[in-house]
Amino acid sequence: METVKVGLGFVSSERGRIAALYWEAFGRKLRPGFTNEAIGQAAVKSGLRADRMFVARRGATVLGICGFCDIDAGAVDLTWSSLRQTLSISASLRAGISLIALARVPRAESLVLDGLCVDSAARGLGVGTALLNAATNYALQDGNRSIRLSVIDNNPRARALYERLGFTSVDGGSLGLLSAVYGFASYTTMELEVNK
Repeated sequence: METVKVGLGFVSSERGRIAALYWEAFGRKLRPGFTNEAIGQAAVKSGLRADRMFVARRGATVLGICGFCDIDAGAVDLTWSSLRQTLSISASLRAGISLIALARVPRAESLVLDGLCVDSAARGLGVGTALLNAATNYALQDGNRSIRLSVIDNNPRARALYERLGFTSVDGGSLGLLSAVYGFASYTTMELEVNK
């Protein structure tokens, strides 16, 4: 059996598969920004940034992804200019306003992760750990002191993985009345020091 290999970036033929994985994992949170699921998936597919995403593969099969943020956008560019490439002005405005609550903010000396997801058939095979190890190596090479991520309250399996790998809670928040809109009530920001 081939081992899982993680690399930075993806080729254009993998874009559809990666968009489907991302939407499967995060579509519930993103859906309020779009008039229907097909439009949301198209916006995600168009906005994927190969330079901001680690991809885990076994052979030619994509098993999981782990995105990260930079100064101008995350792993999926859902900024106004990106949205306007696939959506009308009114649809872009709706998406932009709806997605503000989910925005990740880059931090000095910290690699901020933006979307870790593993195909359901590959869970439990170490894919998430391999992706986080790749992110850790990247963070070290880039001179970062830590890795930060957010995990939502209804994803205890992901939180258990992060804790097992040494992430600790550093912040959090609640969505209050918006929890019904986005499908989760609270989030926890976690951090792993990589450069001690």
